[in-house]
Amino acid sequence: MSGASKEELFELLIDSSIDFAIFTMDRTGIVTSWNVGAERLFGYSENEIMARPADMIFTPEDRADGAAEKERSTAERDGRAADERWHQRKDGSRFWASGLMMPLKGNAGFVKITRNRTEQHQANERLQESEQRFRLLATSIPQLVFLTKPDGSRTWPSPQWIAFTGLGVDQSLGFNWMEAIHPDDREATQKGWDQARAKGEYYVEHRVRRHPDGEFFWHQTRAKPLEGMDVLTNDWVGTMTDIDDLRGLQSRQQVLMAELQHRTRNLLSVVQSIANQTLRSSESLESFKTQFGSRLRALSRVQSLLAHVEEQAVDLRALVIAEVTAHSEGDLETNKIEVKGPDVALPASAAQAVGLALHELATNAVKYGALSRPGGKLEVKWELKQKTPTPEVALKWQESGVAVAGPPKRSGYGRELIERALPYQLNAKTKLDFGSDGVRCEIVVPVLMEPIDG
Repeated sequence: MSGASKEELFELLIDSSIDFAIFTMDRTGIVTSWNVGAERLFGYSENEIMARPADMIFTPEDRADGAAEKERSTAERDGRAADERWHQRKDGSRFWASGLMMPLKGNAGFVKITRNRTEQHQANERLQESEQRFRLLATSIPQLVFLTKPDGSRTWPSPQWIAFTGLGVDQSLGFNWMEAIHPDDREATQKGWDQARAKGEYYVEHRVRRHPDGEFFWHQTRAKPLEGMDVLTNDWVGTMTDIDDLRGLQSRQQVLMAELQHRTRNLLSVVQSIANQTLRSSESLESFKTQFGSRLRALSRVQSLLAHVEEQAVDLRALVIAEVTAHSEGDLETNKIEVKGPDVALPASAAQAVGLALHELATNAVKYGALSRPGGKLEVKWELKQKTPTPEVALKWQESGVAVAGPPKRSGYGRELIERALPYQLNAKTKLDFGSDGVRCEIVVPVLMEPIDG
C-alpha cells in the first residue's frame, strides 16, 4: 500500500464510499466512472450507466428545462456548482439530493458528489408548513400572540400586539415590550418569567396599555415552550387574552355576594322577629300558622320586588299596589281604593319594613275596616318632602265609611311594628289612630335616594 499512487488512493476512496454517490462525466455529460454509492443511490449498475448521459438521473421536468446543461455550465464557469433538487432513480422513484459538481483537471470533464437528503428535506418542509400554520393562526386570532425566550425576552410580536399597543416590531423585541405593561404590574410580570423556566409554563394577569388612548386593560398572559424544544434555550409561544370585562364581572360578583349575605342575615333576623311577635300575640297554634304564613307572604312580595330592580331600591307605588292587590278583590279598579303619589324609590331596608306595615294595615282593613264593608273606602297617598339634609316621604293610610267601636283591646304585631319598630329601624315618624270612621296611619320615612324618573 505504501507504493500506491495518489490516483490509486483516490479511486479506492471513491469506490469505498457507499453513503455518497460519486461519479465523473466528460464535458458533454457522458458518464465515465460510477462508484458503489452511486449504484446504491440511483439504482443503475456501472455497466448500465457507463458511456450513457448522466442527464438520465434528473427528473423529466428538469431535463426539459435543461437543468443538467446549466449545472455543467455553472461548474465550468465558477469552478463549482452546488444544487439541491429532486432526482430520479432507475425504478422511477424520486429522492431529494444535495449535490456538488466540480470540473476535473485538464478540462477532462466533471466530478459530481451527491447525497440523499430526503428525510432532512421533508423535515424542513414539515417545519415550514408548521411555521406557516402558526403564523396564519397567530395573525388571525383576537389574542395578542408573541414568541419569546424563556426569560421573557421577545423575539416576535404579532400584528395584533402592534395594533393594540402601538409599539412597532423593534419597540417590542427584547424587553422593550414591558413599556406597554402598567408600571404597578411590571414586577409581577417579570417575576412570572423568573419562575416560568422551573414550572415549564408562564401565567400572569396584568394590565396592558391600549393605543392610542393610553387606557389600560387587564390581560391574561400564558406561554409555553414549543413542543419538543429545549425549555431553557428555545423559543416559547404565548398569548395575551383580554379579560377586562371578566375582571369587572368578578368584582361585581363579589359585591353582589357580599350584599346577598348581608341581606340574608337581615332577612333571617326579620323572619325571627315576625315569628316571635306573632307567637306572643297568637291565641292558638292554628292562629299562629295563619298569621305567620300571611306575614311571610308579605315579606316575600317585598323580596320579589327587590329582585327585579337595580341598586336594591323599590318603587313605593309598586310596593303599595302589591299589598293592596293581595288583600282586595278588584277593588283597586273601582272607586273603593285610591292610590296616589309621586315616584319615590325606597332603599331595601325601608321597603321591607314599610311593606310589612302596609301588610298589617291591609290585613286589618280586610278583617275589620274599609275592605270588609261594602261602603268602605281606602285612600293611600304620599308626598315627597324635600328637606335638608335628607328628603322624606310622608305616606298616609286613611279608611272611611266604617263604623268602628274603638281601638283594639290589646296591642298586636302590626301596631307594635308601626309605633315602635319603624321609628327604631328607619328613624321614621309614625302616627296610628283607630278612629270611629276607620284606621288612619301616617308614616314619614327618610329617603336616601333620588326620586325615580317618571
